[in-house]
Amino acid sequence: MTYLPLALYLGLFAVAAFAPLRWSVIGFLLLSTIDLGSESASIGALNTAKSMVLPVFLLWRFRAYAGHVRLTAAPVAWILLIVYVAVASTWSLFPAYAIKLIGHLLGSLLICMMLLRASKGGFLNMKTVVPVAVGTFAIATAHWFLLHDWGGEPDRFSTFAGAQSFAAFLTALYCAVIASRTLAWPLRLSISAALIFSLLINGSRMWLIGFLASTLLAIFVSEVKTWLKVVSFAATVITASLLILEFYPVMDWIAAQSGSNRIARAVTDMYGGNYRSRGLGTLNLRKQLFRRTIAGIEQSSITEIVFGHGTCNGALIAATISKYPDPNRALHDEWLRAFYEWGIIGLILWLIFIASLVLYAARGVHSIHGDYAKPLLIYLPAFTVGLSGENIIAGAGNAVSVGLLMLIALAGVAHRFVRHSPAIGAAAGWTSDPSSSRAFKAAYPKAL
Repeated sequence: MTYLPLALYLGLFAVAAFAPLRWSVIGFLLLSTIDLGSESASIGALNTAKSMVLPVFLLWRFRAYAGHVRLTAAPVAWILLIVYVAVASTWSLFPAYAIKLIGHLLGSLLICMMLLRASKGGFLNMKTVVPVAVGTFAIATAHWFLLHDWGGEPDRFSTFAGAQSFAAFLTALYCAVIASRTLAWPLRLSISAALIFSLLINGSRMWLIGFLASTLLAIFVSEVKTWLKVVSFAATVITASLLILEFYPVMDWIAAQSGSNRIARAVTDMYGGNYRSRGLGTLNLRKQLFRRTIAGIEQSSITEIVFGHGTCNGALIAATISKYPDPNRALHDEWLRAFYEWGIIGLILWLIFIASLVLYAARGVHSIHGDYAKPLLIYLPAFTVGLSGENIIAGAGNAVSVGLLMLIALAGVAHRFVRHSPAIGAAAGWTSDPSSSRAFKAAYPKAL
């Protein structure tokens, strides 16, 4: 292990643990982009400290902001899923990895609770995204120029974490920035451009697709005038038409870039019918895993279909294709993993959790602080796409999970003050509505 990522880890850990609360949140979010966890069945000391010990300590630091307005379905569904994952671990062939997964699921719950408290206190808001985005870009730049070969993917722009995780975090930050009307438009434009540029040179095809889906949804739910939405749609159609008319010059230009960019390489290889090339990454592996997992489900007994094959036992399918697969990330698809390992029961719990997030975001958009729920709503299409290509729930404290939890916490602001509900403050135990206070207005401007 080189000293730079370890020094960054220790520095950001100290900021998160001991700095003033506002900077503590920023330090924790940036810490998620430094992944020095264990690849073995053990959780690893550094990963345990980041994903479980630090969140518990920060929960204590934010203890003055404990308590929530009302219980929502998402944490209940998540806790029930954890319980069933633990039950399904009793017939797992990889018990150590199953315990590790349970630790990750619990860690994500702790982090979500901590970030919700931070948002309640006004220490996590839209303005927090600005220094986090700048810090993330700075860490990625340091990685690119100082330790280019660290992590085994030198052609991908990333922090000291997995390139896919970094792309997911960029997408989450992008969704927060474009939905924030509390930021001046030159600042929004410049940060959004930097995030898009970072995502393109990162080369994640999966998250680029998700990013495009989120952008389209952002335009649809935005409060811009209808004519501007029509113009945006027309511009998209015109651009697509021009690309079709000028197809060969465009393909020549993309081919010229394919030597240094994975996205351009993927487009070139798909157009040329070269489905075995490096440009398509693990496409063939994922296709084989998909087919074999479906075949495994079809050959399952009734008991296995209902209760699943056991937590982490998807590694048995992956082992027929690749050597030494990680049982927590073997199937590269959370939807299939839920069905194969946890059966219909686990799949239903998983779908309830996803549906509860959609409902949570959609309801929040209609509140007086609805702008704080929009980032989560427009991020969910990208997250759904990401779930189809990676096993990402076994990653408490990493960039993927923290990006999602950050947006959930921001959406919590919208749920505390619902339009036409003046008694909601009393329901939360407040003697007066804190949204009328000067401090709250400074932290959470309505931006109407």
